[in-house]
Amino acid sequence: MLRTERLHVLLLVSLSAAALTAQTPGVPTGSVTGQLRTLAGAPAIAIRVAAIAAPPVNIRRADGQEYVASVAPASTGLTNNDGRYRLANVPPGRYYILAGALPDATYFPGTATEDGATVITIASGSTTANLDFRLLKALGGIVSGQVRRRADAPAKENAILSGGKLEELLEAPVGSNGSFAFGHVPPGAYLVSLFPNPPGMGSRIVRVGETDVTDVELAPPPTQLVTGRIVVQNGPLPRAILQFDNPQEPVSATINPDGTFSARLHAARHVVYLGGLPPSYDVVSVRVGSEDVARGLVVGNADVSGVVITVRVR
Repeated sequence: MLRTERLHVLLLVSLSAAALTAQTPGVPTGSVTGQLRTLAGAPAIAIRVAAIAAPPVNIRRADGQEYVASVAPASTGLTNNDGRYRLANVPPGRYYILAGALPDATYFPGTATEDGATVITIASGSTTANLDFRLLKALGGIVSGQVRRRADAPAKENAILSGGKLEELLEAPVGSNGSFAFGHVPPGAYLVSLFPNPPGMGSRIVRVGETDVTDVELAPPPTQLVTGRIVVQNGPLPRAILQFDNPQEPVSATINPDGTFSARLHAARHVVYLGGLPPSYDVVSVRVGSEDVARGLVVGNADVSGVVITVRVR
């Protein structure tokens, strides 16, 4: 995947995460339950079901009003072995309930588009039960796998499925044992990645047909701790953006008020970039001890300390 494509994906996921947490504090959420069946009437197992915010009254996508652009599901879940699903923590509001993934989703009570779909109003603290419906299309295999655990893994991370004919990003939480599952998806080629994206890790390509793909392994490369400080020769410490550029994807670091910084970097040559400086500020040097690393800081299999970025004011 090109760097710009991956950054676009991560931006959408960031907006998705923000949308999921943008509910009014202290307002009880609701839930939705029901059963999903296949075209033949059997329980539909391991199918993604989601609650998607519906538009205001009298606004339709068919009229060219793209109210759903970049809207993340308020809640998602997979059906169990009986085809039953439960969508928890749904903020009060108007929603469509859909099974599968766009553009091959089925909307409750059984339509391929929002036109004809029923808008469900979720009240605070309520449970809307018995929303039973059938899939309109057969889906391909299940996509599931494992994330290789590492000591610096974040407390919460999601596996992300993108590409193919999907019009949305599919997110699956990574369990405490590293497992994740997207359920059945339409046949096609997809990219599987992680969010937050581990330094140095690319996407995994998977091809889905009629059979399950259950051996997707995501193996983030090991990282080392890189620490240092920014020194200003003749002025105050400015606000700036610190980034380590490499052939895979740039890694950002937070600059503390005292000028110190730290970042976890994978094995590679990283060019240190200090951007967003005021016009009168220039970077003089980047060193580790007496070594000039302005053309690239090489990270191997050990931590790197004592990186000094010197800045001057004209």
